[in-house]
Amino acid sequence: MLTFDIICLAKSTKHGGICLAGIKTDGTGWLRPVSNRINGTLYPEHYTMRDGREVQLFDIIRIPMIRYEPKCHQPENWLIHYSYKWQILGQATLEEVKKLIKPEINQNSTEPKLLGNFEKRIRYEDLEISPIKSSLTMINPEELKWQIKYNSENEKTFRCLFSLCGNFYDLPITDPIWIDKLCFLEAGIYSCEEVIEKLNLENFEPDKFRLTISLSEPFQPSFKSEETFCYKLVASVINVSDISKRLGWK
Repeated sequence: MLTFDIICLAKSTKHGGICLAGIKTDGTGWLRPVSNRINGTLYPEHYTMRDGREVQLFDIIRIPMIRYEPKCHQPENWLIHYSYKWQILGQATLEEVKKLIKPEINQNSTEPKLLGNFEKRIRYEDLEISPIKSSLTMINPEELKWQIKYNSENEKTFRCLFSLCGNFYDLPITDPIWIDKLCFLEAGIYSCEEVIEKLNLENFEPDKFRLTISLSEPFQPSFKSEETFCYKLVASVINVSDISKRLGWK
C-alpha cells in the first residue's frame, strides 16, 4: 500500500463535498487526493479521522493511496484507498514551512502568469492537447481586495481581486471558512484593512495574506456555449500572522 504525507494547504467546497490538496513533506511537490466519486470529490467519510476530527489547513496528513490518476487539467491527482483511515501526524512546523512552502510562494509570486496563462480560465480542449504542468500553486498577491455581490438568484457570491506582477485577476473563492467570514459583510469591494477591521480579525495583518490557487474540473459556462473551460479558483485564504500565532511559530 502506498502512503503519502502532505501538509494540507487547500480545503475547498466541491459538488457538496470538498477538494483537498497539499505539498508532500518529502519535497516532491503537490498532491491532490481524489475519490472514485464523480469528479473525484471527497466526502466526510474520506477525510474524517477515527476520533471524529476533520482535516484542517496546515495539518500533516498521512493518506493511503491506490494509484496515481493524473488528468490533463489536474496532474497531481492520486486515488485514495478506502480500506484505511487517514492519519493526522501533527501540524506543520515553522521549519517545514520555510523549507517546503516559502520557496513555492516566492517562485510563483514573481511570474505574472497564473497556472500557465494570464486569464481566469483555460480551454479544456487546449489542456487535452497540451496538459498543464501544475494545477495548484500558492502565491503572495498584490493589491488584494475582496468583492461580495449578489447573483441573479439574489444569493451572495464572493470573489478575490488581486494582481500578480502587474497582471490583474478576478477569481471566485471556494474556501468555506473564508466565505463564512465574508458572509457578514454587505455587498461591495473591501480592502484587506477594511475586512480585518469590520470582521474584528484580531490576529490578521493586511499584508500577510497568501492564496492557494487551484484549477477546477471542466465546466461549460452556459448552455449556449460549445466550449468547456477549467477555471482558476481561490481554494484557500491564509493569513500568515494568524497561522503563526495559532500554531505557535516563533
